[in-house]
Amino acid sequence: MVKDLSNKFAALSLAVTDATLSGDATLAPTAVAALITAANNPPASIGEMAAIVGLTHSATVRLIDRMEADGLLHRCRRVGREVLVEITPAGRRRADGLQDHRLAESKGFLTCLSPEERDLLGQLVDRMLRAHAARGRDQRRLCRMCARSNCTCCFETDDLKTKNVSSNGSASIDEI
Repeated sequence: MVKDLSNKFAALSLAVTDATLSGDATLAPTAVAALITAANNPPASIGEMAAIVGLTHSATVRLIDRMEADGLLHRCRRVGREVLVEITPAGRRRADGLQDHRLAESKGFLTCLSPEERDLLGQLVDRMLRAHAARGRDQRRLCRMCARSNCTCCFETDDLKTKNVSSNGSASIDEI
Protein backbone atom coordinates (compact mmCIF):
# COMPACT_ATOMS: atom_id res chain seq x y z
CA MET A 1 0.00 0.00 0.00
CA VAL A 2 2.75 2.51 0.93
CA LYS A 3 4.69 1.68 -2.24
CA ASP A 4 1.55 2.19 -4.32
CA LEU A 5 0.78 5.48 -2.53
CA SER A 6 4.38 6.63 -2.96
CA ASN A 7 4.18 6.00 -6.70
CA LYS A 8 0.81 7.80 -6.98
CA PHE A 9 2.09 10.71 -4.90
CA ALA A 10 5.18 11.00 -7.12
CA ALA A 11 3.00 10.92 -10.24
CA LEU A 12 0.74 13.63 -8.81
CA SER A 13 3.80 15.71 -7.92
CA LEU A 14 5.02 15.52 -11.51
CA ALA A 15 1.57 16.34 -12.89
CA VAL A 16 1.33 19.42 -10.68
CA THR A 17 4.88 20.47 -11.58
CA ASP A 18 4.30 19.99 -15.30
CA ALA A 19 1.04 21.95 -15.15
CA THR A 20 2.47 24.82 -13.12
CA LEU A 21 5.57 25.15 -15.31
CA SER A 22 3.51 25.13 -18.51
CA GLY A 23 2.80 28.85 -18.16
CA ASP A 24 5.89 29.87 -20.15
CA ALA A 25 7.45 27.39 -22.53
CA THR A 26 10.33 29.78 -23.30
CA LEU A 27 11.78 29.59 -19.78
CA ALA A 28 13.43 26.53 -18.28
CA PRO A 29 12.34 25.56 -14.75
CA THR A 30 15.59 26.96 -13.34
CA ALA A 31 14.95 30.27 -15.12
CA VAL A 32 11.41 30.39 -13.70
CA ALA A 33 12.83 29.73 -10.22
CA ALA A 34 15.53 32.41 -10.70
CA LEU A 35 12.96 34.94 -11.88
CA ILE A 36 10.66 34.26 -8.93
CA THR A 37 13.64 34.28 -6.55
CA ALA A 38 14.63 37.71 -7.84
CA ALA A 39 11.03 38.90 -7.46
CA ASN A 40 10.82 37.61 -3.88
CA ASN A 41 14.29 38.69 -2.70
CA PRO A 42 15.20 42.06 -4.18
CA PRO A 43 18.12 42.43 -4.61
CA ALA A 44 19.50 38.90 -4.51
CA SER A 45 23.13 37.94 -4.77
CA ILE A 46 24.19 35.50 -7.44
CA GLY A 47 25.37 33.15 -4.69
CA GLU A 48 22.00 33.29 -2.95
CA MET A 49 20.18 32.66 -6.23
CA ALA A 50 22.46 29.69 -6.97
CA ALA A 51 21.66 28.13 -3.59
CA ILE A 52 17.93 28.64 -3.96
CA VAL A 53 17.67 27.52 -7.58
CA GLY A 54 20.05 24.60 -7.10
CA LEU A 55 22.66 25.47 -9.69
CA THR A 56 26.40 25.99 -9.42
CA HIS A 57 27.62 29.58 -9.21
CA SER A 58 28.96 29.48 -12.79
CA ALA A 59 25.70 28.00 -14.16
CA THR A 60 23.76 30.71 -12.33
CA VAL A 61 25.99 33.42 -13.84
CA ARG A 62 25.25 32.02 -17.34
CA LEU A 63 21.52 31.86 -16.52
CA ILE A 64 21.55 35.49 -15.33
CA ASP A 65 23.46 36.49 -18.48
CA ARG A 66 20.65 35.01 -20.62
CA MET A 67 17.91 36.55 -18.48
CA GLU A 68 19.67 39.92 -18.52
CA ALA A 69 19.87 39.74 -22.34
CA ASP A 70 16.11 39.02 -22.36
CA GLY A 71 15.46 42.09 -20.20
CA LEU A 72 14.14 40.13 -17.22
CA LEU A 73 16.97 40.73 -14.71
CA HIS A 74 19.84 43.15 -14.34
CA ARG A 75 22.98 43.28 -12.26
CA CYS A 76 22.63 46.33 -10.08
CA ARG A 77 25.72 46.61 -7.88
CA ARG A 78 28.38 44.86 -5.90
CA VAL A 79 28.51 44.35 -2.17
CA GLY A 80 32.05 43.23 -1.47
CA ARG A 81 32.66 40.35 -3.82
CA GLU A 82 28.95 39.58 -4.33
CA VAL A 83 27.10 40.82 -7.39
CA LEU A 84 23.48 41.71 -6.69
CA VAL A 85 20.73 41.05 -9.20
CA GLU A 86 17.36 42.74 -9.43
CA ILE A 87 14.28 41.99 -11.43
CA THR A 88 13.26 44.45 -14.15
CA PRO A 89 9.68 45.71 -14.60
CA ALA A 90 9.29 43.28 -17.53
CA GLY A 91 10.65 40.49 -15.36
CA ARG A 92 8.24 41.41 -12.56
CA ARG A 93 5.27 41.21 -14.95
CA ARG A 94 6.48 37.84 -16.20
CA ALA A 95 7.07 36.52 -12.67
CA ASP A 96 3.60 37.70 -11.60
CA GLY A 97 2.06 35.95 -14.61
CA LEU A 98 3.95 32.76 -13.85
CA GLN A 99 2.82 32.91 -10.21
CA ASP A 100 -0.80 33.46 -11.23
CA HIS A 101 -0.59 30.51 -13.63
CA ARG A 102 1.07 28.30 -11.00
CA LEU A 103 -1.63 29.01 -8.43
CA ALA A 104 -4.48 28.59 -10.94
CA GLU A 105 -3.12 25.23 -12.14
CA SER A 106 -2.59 24.04 -8.56
CA LYS A 107 -6.09 25.12 -7.63
CA GLY A 108 -7.41 23.10 -10.56
CA PHE A 109 -6.08 19.92 -8.96
CA LEU A 110 -8.04 20.71 -5.79
CA THR A 111 -11.44 21.35 -7.36
CA CYS A 112 -12.42 17.67 -7.23
CA LEU A 113 -12.19 17.74 -3.43
CA SER A 114 -14.88 18.91 -1.04
CA PRO A 115 -14.10 21.83 1.29
CA GLU A 116 -13.63 19.35 4.15
CA GLU A 117 -11.25 17.23 2.07
CA ARG A 118 -9.27 20.35 1.10
CA ASP A 119 -9.00 21.32 4.78
CA LEU A 120 -7.73 17.84 5.68
CA LEU A 121 -5.32 17.83 2.75
CA GLY A 122 -4.06 21.24 3.87
CA GLN A 123 -3.33 19.86 7.34
CA LEU A 124 -1.58 16.82 5.90
CA VAL A 125 0.51 18.91 3.49
CA ASP A 126 1.53 21.24 6.36
CA ARG A 127 2.58 18.19 8.34
CA MET A 128 4.62 16.81 5.44
CA LEU A 129 6.30 20.18 4.81
CA ARG A 130 7.18 20.57 8.49
CA ALA A 131 8.72 17.11 8.53
CA HIS A 132 10.67 17.94 5.37
CA ALA A 133 11.94 21.21 6.87
CA ALA A 134 12.80 19.48 10.16
CA ARG A 135 15.22 17.25 8.25
CA GLY A 136 17.34 20.33 7.61
CA ARG A 137 16.19 21.16 4.09
CA ASP A 138 16.85 24.68 2.84
CA GLN A 139 13.49 26.38 3.25
CA ARG A 140 14.40 29.02 0.65
CA ARG A 141 14.82 26.25 -1.90
CA LEU A 142 11.54 24.65 -0.81
CA CYS A 143 9.74 27.95 -1.40
CA ARG A 144 11.63 28.99 -4.53
CA MET A 145 8.44 29.05 -6.62
CA CYS A 146 6.09 30.38 -3.93
CA ALA A 147 4.22 33.62 -4.26
CA ARG A 148 5.31 35.31 -1.03
CA SER A 149 1.83 36.76 -0.50
CA ASN A 150 0.45 33.19 -0.31
CA CYS A 151 3.42 31.35 1.22
CA THR A 152 3.07 29.64 4.56
CA CYS A 153 5.19 26.63 3.70
CA CYS A 154 8.47 28.35 4.51
CA PHE A 155 7.47 28.60 8.17
CA GLU A 156 8.63 32.18 8.62
CA THR A 157 5.69 33.05 10.87
CA ASP A 158 5.77 32.14 14.55
CA ASP A 159 2.74 29.87 14.41
CA LEU A 160 4.21 27.79 11.59
CA LYS A 161 7.77 27.33 12.83
CA THR A 162 9.05 23.80 13.06
CA LYS A 163 8.84 23.95 16.86
CA ASN A 164 5.64 21.89 16.51
CA VAL A 165 7.54 19.05 14.89
CA SER A 166 9.00 16.35 17.11
CA SER A 167 12.64 15.31 16.85
CA ASN A 168 11.76 12.50 14.44
CA GLY A 169 10.05 14.96 12.05
CA SER A 170 6.48 13.95 12.83
CA ALA A 171 3.69 16.15 14.03
CA SER A 172 0.38 15.15 15.45
CA ILE A 173 -2.75 16.34 13.69
CA ASP A 174 -3.54 18.38 16.83
CA GLU A 175 -0.34 20.40 16.36
CA ILE A 176 -1.20 21.47 12.85
